[in-house]
Amino acid sequence: MVKSRFVAMFGRASALVAGVVVLCTALPAWACPSCTTRSGGGYLIPILLGSMILTPYVVTTVVMRIIRKAETERAREDEASATRNPSHVDPAAGTAPARA
Repeated sequence: MVKSRFVAMFGRASALVAGVVVLCTALPAWACPSCTTRSGGGYLIPILLGSMILTPYVVTTVVMRIIRKAETERAREDEASATRNPSHVDPAAGTAPARA
């Protein structure tokens, strides 16, 4: 019980710290790309613009991997349940299509 409280407290604290870091480092992102490049930002401007452009692709890649992994696990579970319980057979699987 004590360990789970510690883990929950540590998780909340780390989330708070991560949120503060993201807010502090993302302040230039509130400006549009053309406004951001007006001031002399040095090497940070291309990095910021590149990260703004790549963010949707990274998020999409992560979400697609999660979805594919879930589909694979579901297929494995279905396959495992079918091999454990062979009496559960699809009744329409062995029928031929009706001809008119």
